[in-house]
Amino acid sequence: MKSALKLSTATLALTSAALTATSPWAQEGDDVIQLGDIIVTGTGIPTEVFQSPGSVTVVDSGEIREIPPASVANLLSDVPGVQVTENDLDRIRIRGEESQRVAILIDGQRLSDHNRYGTPLLVSPTDIERIEIVRGPSSVVSGNRAIGGVVNIITKRGADKPVEVSGSAGYIGANDGYRAAASIAGTVNSFDYRLSYSKLDLNDRKTPDGDLVPSGSEEDGVLGFVGYRFGNSYIGFRAQDFDASTEVFTGSPDAQIDLPKRDLRKYSAFYEGEDLTSWMSMLKFSVYTQKVDRLFDSTFVGSGFAPTVNATSDDEQTTSGITATANFEFAPGHRSVVGLEYDDDRLETNKGSVVSFAGPFPPPITSTRFYDATIKTASIFGQHEATFGNFTATIGARYYNVDSDLEESTINGVAQPGQSNSDDRWLGSAGLVYNLSDTSILRANISQGYTYPSLSELYLSTSAGGQVINGNPNLQPETATNYEIGARVDRGNLVLDTAVFYTEAKNYITTITDPNNPSQLIYDNVDSADSWGFEIAAEVDPGWGGVRPYVILSNVTREFTYANGFSTKDSGTPEWTGTLGVRSDWQTASLSGTWDVFLRGESSAELRDENGNIVDTGTPTGSNPTSGWTTLNFRGSLDLTENALLTLELNNILDKSYRANDQTPAAGRNINLFVTATF
Repeated sequence: MKSALKLSTATLALTSAALTATSPWAQEGDDVIQLGDIIVTGTGIPTEVFQSPGSVTVVDSGEIREIPPASVANLLSDVPGVQVTENDLDRIRIRGEESQRVAILIDGQRLSDHNRYGTPLLVSPTDIERIEIVRGPSSVVSGNRAIGGVVNIITKRGADKPVEVSGSAGYIGANDGYRAAASIAGTVNSFDYRLSYSKLDLNDRKTPDGDLVPSGSEEDGVLGFVGYRFGNSYIGFRAQDFDASTEVFTGSPDAQIDLPKRDLRKYSAFYEGEDLTSWMSMLKFSVYTQKVDRLFDSTFVGSGFAPTVNATSDDEQTTSGITATANFEFAPGHRSVVGLEYDDDRLETNKGSVVSFAGPFPPPITSTRFYDATIKTASIFGQHEATFGNFTATIGARYYNVDSDLEESTINGVAQPGQSNSDDRWLGSAGLVYNLSDTSILRANISQGYTYPSLSELYLSTSAGGQVINGNPNLQPETATNYEIGARVDRGNLVLDTAVFYTEAKNYITTITDPNNPSQLIYDNVDSADSWGFEIAAEVDPGWGGVRPYVILSNVTREFTYANGFSTKDSGTPEWTGTLGVRSDWQTASLSGTWDVFLRGESSAELRDENGNIVDTGTPTGSNPTSGWTTLNFRGSLDLTENALLTLELNNILDKSYRANDQTPAAGRNINLFVTATF
């Protein structure tokens, strides 16, 4: 078995820190693992993490406060089973599932994206109140694209006083860049409000082997919110404007990829009512509309007689949707939720390509394509929870009806025939929690996941890496079923959350040779995967003056089965990922804060194709192969005044050179330093 974490001399440093960190001013602080937070994302019914039948994690405002807000990914780096991919914009993998199979929600509303790389995180970390993460298939409550899991990002609302002004500014050493943010918020009588602005400017990433040129990025974000409370009811309105651009490092001067625009405009309104009747504990309703403008530009320079291919894509994606849920408590020990969801997702895209050859002949070949396609998804779901003695059982189901159409398509100005695809099906879930005592539980969970094909996979022809990939209107949805058992313990001086899981996924969509055009590729449902492993998150207070060791460890084995019958466990997913550290609060004289020393790492990973060949899409050339890695890191905070906080990270202290599979080379030794003030 591969080593869980390749321990180096960093082990000695960590051990020394653990044994000597017995400062007399250290006090007990917030745990790394939060089991008392209330989460709705997993079951649709407000439930403590401790009592949830599924694998859930909450990154709450207390944890977020102590982490430098360099990126949203930075807030998720220590969630079991979660990996952040950093090829361009940050994206999330859960239990090895690619990011296109992970549902990203902002305030419970889906952020969809129809490119083949998955949904990026289009929100500033300074606007986030908390993040709820569900690991494993969870489409019964959370809807489409939830085979891997769900990340629900909940943004901030008003403040507790009439006027609260806050600002944050910091240095991000990995890219010699900065992030700055400012907000004004408050509550006046029954109204609360917030207006915030954030700015990110990153230069090329710095690694032990030199700068990655180009790899810079920029973000600008504005978020506005106003709410009004009357009786047991609350209404709110949000407006978000988030602009992002990034230069993609390819590792080759002959391969250039630029994403000059990934802009989100979103408007939403919601209603929340609590305890409206003796039997209705909650009623929620929301409507939203959002538009994502995306520009893509790539150039692949051929060598010898090979042509040079330039491809562009100008996309406009508009999504409108409504969601409604109602929670009922008709009898003691019984709680239910029913809901409906509808969204209309439209993609209009202009694509162009120019194929140029060395010398004057033949002349360049120019191609233009236009597509206008839609997906309309309607679903209803229900979940019921019943408590009998020490047992709490949950059962749920969701019905999907999906229709998609290619409403308009032209190639070089010539109209093409329309196409369509549809699907309807039931999905289910069931969970059981057994309370051993007030401080420990056992749990079991069965859940299903569902990912409907994207519009790109269904209808579009796209040029990527000099290769044309055609859509397939006959695609079926990807599906998965997850089985897991686990346990939780919360005894004050010991917090433990662990699970063992097995997931079967089928009808994976990938590319194969197009039978109608052997020089091109086409999407098809040809692959499947079985995944199994375990996750452990534990923290203990052994009485070392407030110093608490902790471990977050994930083990995932994924076995791919390709269309030709070839199976491999070299799936590109690290078998082991984890964090091992010690942390504490501290106080001396008039100063106080927190510190955290930890190792973070993962085992090596290889990806084999259907022919058994090792491939790696981290760079077009497959250079700089991946290997297991471990880094030594430090994170701390200092309360400068009652209203001002300094947060600090020292990352990759030993300046290790490494690259995770399917990602760009990691940054070398770097510092993140932020100051946040609130008045």
